[in-house]
Amino acid sequence: MTTSTAWETSADAWRPPTPSGRAVLDDVIVGAGVVGLSAAIALASRGRTVAVVEAAGAIGHGTTGRSTGKLSLLQGTRLSVIADRHGIEVARRYLDGCRDALTWVEPMLDRHGIATDDATAITWAERPDQDQAVAHEHGAARRAGLPTRWTAEVPGGLPGTSAVVLERQRQVDPLGYAIALAREAVDLGVDFHLDRRIRHIRSIGHRAVVSTGSGFELSADEVVVATGLPITDRSGAFATTHPHRSYIVAFDHDGPVETMAVTAGSPTISVRGARLDGREAVLVGGHGHVVGRGGPTGQHLDALRHWAHEHLDVGREIAAWSAQDQTTPDDLPIVGRAAGDPAIHVATGLGGWGLLAGVAAARRIAGAVTEGETLPVAPPRHLLRPASLMSILGRNAVALSDLVGGWAGAGLRPRATSTVDGCRRSLSGVCTHLGGVVRWNEVERSWDCPLHGSRFAPDGRVIEGPATRPLRPLNDQPEERNPQ
Repeated sequence: MTTSTAWETSADAWRPPTPSGRAVLDDVIVGAGVVGLSAAIALASRGRTVAVVEAAGAIGHGTTGRSTGKLSLLQGTRLSVIADRHGIEVARRYLDGCRDALTWVEPMLDRHGIATDDATAITWAERPDQDQAVAHEHGAARRAGLPTRWTAEVPGGLPGTSAVVLERQRQVDPLGYAIALAREAVDLGVDFHLDRRIRHIRSIGHRAVVSTGSGFELSADEVVVATGLPITDRSGAFATTHPHRSYIVAFDHDGPVETMAVTAGSPTISVRGARLDGREAVLVGGHGHVVGRGGPTGQHLDALRHWAHEHLDVGREIAAWSAQDQTTPDDLPIVGRAAGDPAIHVATGLGGWGLLAGVAAARRIAGAVTEGETLPVAPPRHLLRPASLMSILGRNAVALSDLVGGWAGAGLRPRATSTVDGCRRSLSGVCTHLGGVVRWNEVERSWDCPLHGSRFAPDGRVIEGPATRPLRPLNDQPEERNPQ
């Protein structure tokens, strides 16, 4: 498996300019994915001074840049799930937010030379037992104001028994998408601080201070934490979401693929076409699982490869990678403020559809900040309703089982020992977020926490939060070299 996405093979090497040096600002955004970048643009366009702080050394190499790049208003079975849980009016508001996001984003992509392609979006039943879910999504979409159609013949030659179809949706290179958002933010005067992992957010008077713990800090009236699952989480979001990891394999393809499709059941299969370095390609994704709980990671990639060779005319494999996002029990994103601190805002639970839902969440936060509105505390009260609460309790029971079972199996001193490229390392096996025992991801060569999705490199460095501190070396001895 490659560590790079197919998008990175022709990625723009653009980097933001050196920041201005301002340490006192109106707003600080933690995280340079679609939520953070969109919030920065929306706030700066209202005349506010804004800085974005990003743990990675480049733009777009997190969840945003590792996605499949679908800008679709038909999002699997999302509308019907929301309508079932909250009513059709809530589903309509969610759809309106995504529609507004698309209207806002498309001209921006054009300004920065990022092409989007027309594609027919479909949610399809691969098996007869998924037909009801497809019909249900079609009904919810029509009631919410989306002009879908139902068909018994699945478009694009995909194997299945029915589909709900929405014409003229958009797809994009998501890494180019992220860079376009960052360029727009720079044009509006936003500072970027890359390779800075924020570890602390504290309130001092009426202001908030974000810091790395090693001398770098910024002060702001408002902070937006846009890091997937919020770091330094005072919102309780970690208890109401779960980290979901899915996989993507890109293949050469003889011609263009005119549909972007996702199945209505599990395991999920996602298909879209792309043009990569001047050649046609098809991306097959899905087979997701909760981070750290899906068994050997290679089996998920192999399942996608097998499906692609069985059902599509694919050629050489170009790349294979994975992405991570947070899901909620009811498919509604969590957008609000941290408990006890109205100056800290969070957005999470985008469920794999953040390229539009994340923009909508960011614009909601920016509007509240500039208009003096106090958003509800996150997580929202609706997650205490019986159906959602039972799901949350079930998820946390599994997390507790992982916590207890991990410690019971590892003993008093859990160890994380790996040998990668001849380099043997032994680390504490205890996640620095909330004490879960990490598990080895043999394909991506990382230590993954099954509790809340933190991921660590073989040397202990944080790859993915909510953890902000590395795994601790178990001793100060030199690293052993494996002669093999």
